[in-house]
Amino acid sequence: MLGCLLALAPGVRADNFYIEIDYMVGGTPNHSHQPSQAVIDAVVQMFACQGHTLTIVVDDQLTHVNVLVRDPNDCDASLFSYNGTNSYGAIKAANFDRAANANPWHYCIFAHQYQDGNCNTTTSSGLANSGEDFIVTLGAFSGQTGTLFDQAATLAHEFGHNLGLSHCGSQYCGSDTADPDYVGPYVSNMPSVMSYRYQLSGVKFNMLCNGLTFDLALFKDIDYSHGRMCALDEDALNEVAGTQMISTDWDCDGTLEASIAWNTNNNNFCDSGGNRTIVTDYNEWANLVDGAAIPANMRSNEEYTCITAEEWNIIQNQMAMRGGSCGQPTLATENCLSGENMYVGDFFFVEAGTCIFPYDSVQQAHNAAPNNSRFYIKPGTYNEAGVVTLDKPGYYFCNTGSAIID
Repeated sequence: MLGCLLALAPGVRADNFYIEIDYMVGGTPNHSHQPSQAVIDAVVQMFACQGHTLTIVVDDQLTHVNVLVRDPNDCDASLFSYNGTNSYGAIKAANFDRAANANPWHYCIFAHQYQDGNCNTTTSSGLANSGEDFIVTLGAFSGQTGTLFDQAATLAHEFGHNLGLSHCGSQYCGSDTADPDYVGPYVSNMPSVMSYRYQLSGVKFNMLCNGLTFDLALFKDIDYSHGRMCALDEDALNEVAGTQMISTDWDCDGTLEASIAWNTNNNNFCDSGGNRTIVTDYNEWANLVDGAAIPANMRSNEEYTCITAEEWNIIQNQMAMRGGSCGQPTLATENCLSGENMYVGDFFFVEAGTCIFPYDSVQQAHNAAPNNSRFYIKPGTYNEAGVVTLDKPGYYFCNTGSAIID
């Protein structure tokens, strides 16, 4: 059983991914959108920690264009399909050196800004399709290039769309906000740079700031989700139980209540407006699909526009109100996590150590977990068979009440 669990664990496949990046230099004042080696290293390391080899080649310097344009006669058409002057398509046709390579290469431009689906200039941080094309556009962000963290996190975010990831896992966060299943792109319980909540503020950094976890929990700032967090019923949130890791003041009123109705997925964490539903985490690492390896005529036409400078300002202002060190983390090449976040609770058909599918035995969870794991044990009595032996390094937590091992 243990061997099977480890063999099928998310992210252990040795898949290879390839990105060619061209970048713009110029503008007023003169500036460069070239990503530094530190930016590249941070994203390469993120993939290496999951057993993937990511090759990134920073290649051609491009003449600066203030705005990548769409087809003026068909603004709704994909930005990536237009080949007119100052377009992504024209630049790609002239500069994508590895288009005919046997390996499935992705093409990225670190550019300034681009036109949205109405042919208006947007302050969006980037755009991607589910195939091989994406852009990082931080011209409206700090210094017209964004911080180093902005660049690395957005590179990982936009590339994630090429790998089949959305802003909200397997849920709906499209344009129809009136849809009863709409959750929005700010998913709080999906610890991933794909969520607007965490893209530019860092996954662990933001979670600590908003009281969603504690320092010993196993999260990184630039990462995709492993799908282990608890579902949130926004019509009946228990603030005492919180995320099952830590009690959480969802409505920011300074008290912990047994049941509140609150939308957890607004750009302002403390704002409850919008639709309420059941929000779930998603194992992104286990569901990567290399869009560049899919034949062009079989790819989805979906295009993902991403967080704007205005939306990022709202998140920054909300985090600043929290005080302390809330802001943005400094870019670092993060160490791989040793261990896993493991949950112990009521049996529910399948036992996988996630919050939705926890182990119902402390010993079983301990046996299945790698060294240095964190165990979040739901209060209750656990009738273990025989002597319980907990001989691996790790930490055991019971958020509320007490857990009795009998």
